[in-house]
Amino acid sequence: MSAEVFFIRVDDISDDASVAERVGRLADAVGLSEIAGADLMYMLKIHFGERGNETYVKPPWIKPLVERVQRAGSKIFLGDTNTLYVGSRSNAVDHLALAHDHGFTYERLGAPVVIADGLLGENQSPVEVNLKHYPQVYIANDAQAADGFVVVTNITGHVQTGLAGSIKNVGMGLAGRGGKRSQHCQMRPKVNKKKCVACGVCARWCPADAITVGDRAVIDPDKCIGCGECYAVCRYGAISFRWSETSANLQEKLVEHCVGALEGKRDRSVFFNFMTAVTENCNCIGRTEEPLAPPIGIAASTDIVAVDKASADIIRRECGEDLFRKIYPSWDYTVQLSYGEQTGLGSQEYTLVEVS
Repeated sequence: MSAEVFFIRVDDISDDASVAERVGRLADAVGLSEIAGADLMYMLKIHFGERGNETYVKPPWIKPLVERVQRAGSKIFLGDTNTLYVGSRSNAVDHLALAHDHGFTYERLGAPVVIADGLLGENQSPVEVNLKHYPQVYIANDAQAADGFVVVTNITGHVQTGLAGSIKNVGMGLAGRGGKRSQHCQMRPKVNKKKCVACGVCARWCPADAITVGDRAVIDPDKCIGCGECYAVCRYGAISFRWSETSANLQEKLVEHCVGALEGKRDRSVFFNFMTAVTENCNCIGRTEEPLAPPIGIAASTDIVAVDKASADIIRRECGEDLFRKIYPSWDYTVQLSYGEQTGLGSQEYTLVEVS
């Protein structure tokens, strides 16, 4: 069955009020107020950006989403989960401080921030899915407790999946620490001795202190958590992955965690994909990257597969090429879309409705 995906153009992100006004129009087109209903508890799932990153979705842009849920008579909080890697979002104290520093405050948005998997990321419970990789997946408890989601995603590339859209934002972003660990557990990078110049950049960026540098970089497999940060920062192409856990498998695992996270909530969830700063890597990278394309717009749908498929198609159409295949030619990002459709998570068939 074909899903509806609503799209509004945004070619200038310098005026926060103008972007917010367009977000409001898009929210009305997709019917957010009607979906939110009354007397419910909503989680606005968003990535607050790693410290040093500036291409995350800005707080003023999401205020219209908060207001529409509240006007419908429901409560809403901004939420995310802690990261597997060590950094400024690996525990709730640092994570909350970062969200505050990036402007996600009650004073500005009228909604509190909740780190959904607790202080250290262990506040999680299993959800039965009975799919290819998992009989059950571990999802953050406070995400499970919510009645529905407003998912806000900055569309980017991703070092392990090719494309980071709503599926990645939900599948990895609402998993507890156990879920994240199981998704990454077999991924291990390796160093090409001929290409490595021992610059030390990978060691400085490694969140797990797993890399030492002498005449070349050496990765300690017992400390490595498979996050891919070393791959992302190496300028010399000296880092690659032993794909014993393939990109395809990771994408399928993301989908299965999505199925668990959205259990009982699909009819009360809306997904907003921002194509306003499409970068090579996701916002977990602690630096700001130059966007690969000028601002394009925002897509919204109640179908998580359709909104990611439409976003990839829109970017390809606007840029004249498939950016994600260009920057990550070794992995096929469409696996997550195909498997999402196969599991009944959503549809790749969609009708695009442009909002004026």
